[in-house]
Amino acid sequence: MEDETCETDSINEDILNAPLIEAEEPGKLELDSTGYFIIVPQPDKRTILAKHYSYDKELLRMIEGRDARSIYRTIIRYGWVSTLNHAAYLGQELTRAEIAMRVGFVYVQE
Repeated sequence: MEDETCETDSINEDILNAPLIEAEEPGKLELDSTGYFIIVPQPDKRTILAKHYSYDKELLRMIEGRDARSIYRTIIRYGWVSTLNHAAYLGQELTRAEIAMRVGFVYVQE
């Protein structure tokens, strides 16, 4: 019978050797110099609309897509966010909007 080494032994060893870092509480909100987004699910069209505004409340552009990933990748590709915090927030909110639309819940942006 061959020696059967279990892959989980290697994974468990990795876990034991990796440092565990405790997540920090969110600090003060830092505004993104590129502006802000209002996310609007459109269930009748099965799309999500992300409206990009300047801080002067000027509508700069609208990005429409069928899923969160296509919208946030477009926003990142064109540089319409300038901070990682804003990009992460948008990914989270767009995903929440997508899920809410798919299951029929009301989406409220945080």
